Formats: sequence, C-alpha cells, structure tokens
Amino acid sequence: MKTAWLRRPMLALLLGLLSGTAGAAGVRLLTESYPPFNMMLENGQVGGMSTDIVRELFRRAGMDYTVELMPWIRAFNTAVLENNTCVYSTTRSDNREHQFKWIGPLLANPWVLYAGPSSPRPGLDLESVRRYRIGGYNGDAVAQYLIARGFNVELTPTDDLNLRKLEAGRIDYWATGKYLGNYLVKQANLPQLKPAMVFYTAFMYLACNPGMPNQTINRLNGVMQEMQQDGSVARITQNYLAP
Repeated sequence: MKTAWLRRPMLALLLGLLSGTAGAAGVRLLTESYPPFNMMLENGQVGGMSTDIVRELFRRAGMDYTVELMPWIRAFNTAVLENNTCVYSTTRSDNREHQFKWIGPLLANPWVLYAGPSSPRPGLDLESVRRYRIGGYNGDAVAQYLIARGFNVELTPTDDLNLRKLEAGRIDYWATGKYLGNYLVKQANLPQLKPAMVFYTAFMYLACNPGMPNQTINRLNGVMQEMQQDGSVARITQNYLAP
C-alpha cells in the first residue's frame, strides 16, 4: 500500500512535466503561400507582411509559437480540428465566423478582377460581369464570395494557374486579392494582365481553433490593437509595398 501511495504523486509529477513539455512548443501557426502576405523566403523561413505582423504580435505577447507553410485547405482544416492551432491570413466571413476565434484584423485585402488582352470591357460594378467566366482557386474566400452570389467561377488548385488561363482567353476575368495579383503578375512578367475593378475589401485575420482559451484570444487582440495604434502594422506593410 505504501508503494502504491508513493507512485500516485510521482505519476502526477510525471504527467505534469509531460504537459509542460507539450505546452512549451507554443501555439502552432499555419499558413499558405499567398505572397506578399505569407510566403517562403530564400533563407527557408516563412515571411511576408502577415507573417511579420504575427511574429511581432507573439513577441510582444511573450508567447511561444511555431510557423508552418502548407496547402491552404490542409492548413484551414487543421486549425478547425486541432487545439492550440491557428491559421492565417484568413478572411473573416459569415460562413467561417463560428469555426474559429478571431484575432485582428491583421490587414485589409482589396479584391480585384483582372482582365486579359481578350477580356470584355467590364461595367462599373460586379453585376456587369455576371455572364462571364471568372477564374478563382479552391478554398479561396474570393472565389467562395462569387460562387455564393451565383457567378460562373472556374476553380484551379492554385491561383497562379489563372494567369495563363486569362492570358490565353480560357477565362474572361481573374478574381484575386489586389496584392497577390500584383505579385503574381510581376513574377510571371505578364504586364498585359491588368486590374479592371476593385469589387470588395476584405480583412485578414489570425483564425484560431475554438478551443483556444478566451484569455489568450483577448490578450492577443489587445496587443494587436496596440500594434495598429502605434503604427507598427503600417511600418511592416510599407516594407513590402514600397517600390
């Protein structure tokens, strides 16, 4: 009996140590390749506007974290299912609202229709392109927004595939984020693809698993607000948008 009694506190201590070790890894932050917001740099590190903001956020909050880059659908679903996990840069929308606890916004992200050499000239609003073929990519909030409103959206696995489709006239327009579109057009050296219309401005967040403690969410939102107010977010953004 004495031996069994001694084992109980030892077991509790061991479990406590194991629990502490698991927590030491910090919050798992997941993202996709979505330049200039999130991307893999030449040094093998994940960078970009949103990533720099999130790193500074966790530094100021004094919280440990890891950052991983993976396909968007996998990153999104992992954050929905796994505790202590967040995904960024995530557009906050009605159908996603109850899937996460939200920190931010990190940045504004205007949504744009790009036109190619053979694209029809659009009217003044989104309704004017309803009968045309619009390129988007799987799981993206821009594509989901248009599909929910009955537009004819052709989906690709990744957004960069839409550039060649638009250039070749296989789609009439390409719907994407303003900054991502600008980045991809420059990378592909396709100046003939030009923004034709800004049709919506979304806000990008750090979206965390619903099991994340409210205390943690409130703490990070408080630090995020401080970063907005002291100009830190504007300075980080300017580093990527300056010519």
